[in-house]
Amino acid sequence: MLMIGIGEAGKNIAELFKPHTQNYKIITLDAGQGLDKKDTVEEYDEIDFKFKQRGLKSHTEAIVFVCGSGKVAGASLRVLEALRGYEITLCYIVPELEFCSKEEKLRNKVHYNVMQQYARSGMINEMMLLDNKTLLDIAGAGTVTNYYEKVNYFIYSTLQNIMYCAHVTPAFGKPHKRKDISRISTFSYGSFDASDEKMIYPLDNVTETCYYINIEEDDLNGDDTIIPKCKEIVRKNNDKGRETSFAIWESSEENHFYAKHYTHFIQDVIEPQ
Repeated sequence: MLMIGIGEAGKNIAELFKPHTQNYKIITLDAGQGLDKKDTVEEYDEIDFKFKQRGLKSHTEAIVFVCGSGKVAGASLRVLEALRGYEITLCYIVPELEFCSKEEKLRNKVHYNVMQQYARSGMINEMMLLDNKTLLDIAGAGTVTNYYEKVNYFIYSTLQNIMYCAHVTPAFGKPHKRKDISRISTFSYGSFDASDEKMIYPLDNVTETCYYINIEEDDLNGDDTIIPKCKEIVRKNNDKGRETSFAIWESSEENHFYAKHYTHFIQDVIEPQ
């Protein structure tokens, strides 16, 4: 699988996958690093981009990370076009709009809307929406020089967990296979025992949900309330009109869960509070 980071934010997340180069090929693109430096977002959008790295043909899937407010994000459409033929997941990071300039807000709005249309058309297999403001609330902020370090690691660890679950047989249940039209997504996280679910992005009109539940070995073998709790989670989501499923995997950590939420409805731009 290709892990492609565009711009500073995308690059920092993609590089966290480097310890797993047996599974991923890491490509980072930024001004002067795989992309010619330009002065405007329009100039980045006009780049004639082609991958120069070798070994790409041995992969069939690509995950692309980008924050839509940066100038370099203008090159993301050209990068996606160069990935035609791959199954593409775009992890789109919404910036902290409250602290963005007028130009950054406009760039985010344009990229956010265009990328959703790419997903709707099928050029992007999935567009995963991630909100930096919410992520900071959940993962916490770092220092001045590493402000988004905890957020980036949280994104990385969540994707690693979900991808691991997708390739390992669960102890119970089976992962959800989304409908082809449900190409816009986000994820949530929570403590299984506390049943506190935190959405990473306020996705409207969720139509499908899959819970990836991680349970310690002792509880897998000795806690007979696990399955009833899972069923109750499904019931609550079904009552909201969501097609919901769950699967359980053994974990060495405290009981927790991730969930993927899907929709086929185009999302409005988040307005800063």
